[in-house]
Amino acid sequence: MSDTADRKRLASALRALRAEAALSTTELARRLGWSQSKVSRTELGRTLAKPHEVEAWMRTTNADRALRDELLEIARRAAAEFTEWRRELAPGRRRVQEEIHRMESAASVTRVFSMDVVPGLAQTWAYAEVMFRLGRAGAPADEPIEKVIRARLARQSVLRDNAKTFSLIMSEMALRRRLIPAAEMREQITRLVELSRRPNITVGVIPFDADEHVQQYHAFAILGDPDVDDESIVLAETVTRGINIRAPEEVAQYIAHFEALRTEALEGEPLREFLRGVIAELK
Repeated sequence: MSDTADRKRLASALRALRAEAALSTTELARRLGWSQSKVSRTELGRTLAKPHEVEAWMRTTNADRALRDELLEIARRAAAEFTEWRRELAPGRRRVQEEIHRMESAASVTRVFSMDVVPGLAQTWAYAEVMFRLGRAGAPADEPIEKVIRARLARQSVLRDNAKTFSLIMSEMALRRRLIPAAEMREQITRLVELSRRPNITVGVIPFDADEHVQQYHAFAILGDPDVDDESIVLAETVTRGINIRAPEEVAQYIAHFEALRTEALEGEPLREFLRGVIAELK
């Protein structure tokens, strides 16, 4: 069953269980300790219920054992989605950027670790353009790249929301690659300096000579926190697939790994001094 079919089946079955139990969305929310809006979003498939939430829903609505097993398996499967890029990019890269924007806008906290590129939330136009021009095959050939770049830069509007926090950590490699001309790279690094001064944004760089004590593994983004948000997700990529991890215990592991990486990074004024040095070295 496809990821989309899984989500539809789960949402439909949960809605049917509530109706069969003769419970309103408000009453079910009260019994589960949820908000009424979360119940409604779950029934519409807009919020993916976590396995333990599905278990609580089925227990409250007296689902039979066979249905419990089926829906729990769907919930566990949906908690870790592996989407082929060919299928993911079929509607266009602009649509992908807009969906990420939606998730970032809903999250109370966003954490991004990048090994070799500047995170998208901090990219300038020139940097974003080269990222998409070097990007993966499979995107519609007739999609104007300018629209894709505008969609990525539009995501940065969430940075102005001081009720949200952002932590953008990268390896020094992201600053040393010569992907764009020196003058444009100076603008990009200056952008990082500016972002590092905002009260709700942490920018960090793990320098080559850092005293590292945890493996970097791969780049990833964590949108939301399972202890705070209705929905939290880890986004990662391989050459051929996108990986979406929703299981709360795995998201928590990624948060712990991110915080370990952050201890190795330069932040605040030490970071700005380091960035000014990188700018000075650009020829």
